Amino acid sequence: MNYAYILGCLLLLWVAHDLFVGSVWLHRQYFRASEPWGYWSILLLWLAVAVSCFYWV
Repeated sequence: MNYAYILGCLLLLWVAHDLFVGSVWLHRQYFRASEPWGYWSILLLWLAVAVSCFYWV
């Protein structure tokens, strides 16, 4: 199994965890309740990084 697949799976698990917790990290912590635009944009950014791991092969 390629390392990119493993990294992509781990990042997808991390995105799922962030959905349940309601906070994401980039350079600081963003909360879904207080900063919804920042939360969703960073969550989509991490999702794009995770999905791109499956296209490196």
